[in-house]
Amino acid sequence: MRDDYLRGVLASEKKNLSSSEIAERDAFNRAHPPNKGLVVADDLRKMELPVRPWRNNRGHYFDLADYEVLGAHISELMPGRPSVRHRHTTEAYLYVVKGHGYSLVNFDDEPIEVVEWSEGTLFAPPRWAWHQHFNLDENDTSRYLAIQDTGLLRTMRLHNIERHPVQLTPEDGATLLRDAIEKGTVHGRH
Repeated sequence: MRDDYLRGVLASEKKNLSSSEIAERDAFNRAHPPNKGLVVADDLRKMELPVRPWRNNRGHYFDLADYEVLGAHISELMPGRPSVRHRHTTEAYLYVVKGHGYSLVNFDDEPIEVVEWSEGTLFAPPRWAWHQHFNLDENDTSRYLAIQDTGLLRTMRLHNIERHPVQLTPEDGATLLRDAIEKGTVHGRH
């Protein structure tokens, strides 16, 4: 764990909640209740997903087996489009179920790292690191399944999701991807 994670990133300590996505996420889940039960019978690559306007994508949440610690959601990136640049106090594994692209990941004071991904890739942006996902397919969507410890952090009142004040464009992302490829610093496939 990074030493600076212990200072100033707990949701209860955040003074500027205007960049928090928690209220929008909760309203979304009231309008589109999470799947419950033991199994999601739909094919995650094809299931219908409602628009998540605050995140510039589509998605749906899962609340399986009445788990109190783990939660999951499926996110869909529009053709050739990025997600919103954000960070969260939860730990997250991201499993790509459809498509190909890359993600940009960094802490405030560190260089941006590039993670290339395609169907079948599993990766994890570090807790409280900024990250933004880019779909490289101009004609089709990409999807990833995120599995997080959201329930635990909400119970402990430590959950926060924060939007970065600067959103990177596909052109910005492409430049960073090219630079990382040239330097040989891309994580994942290439």
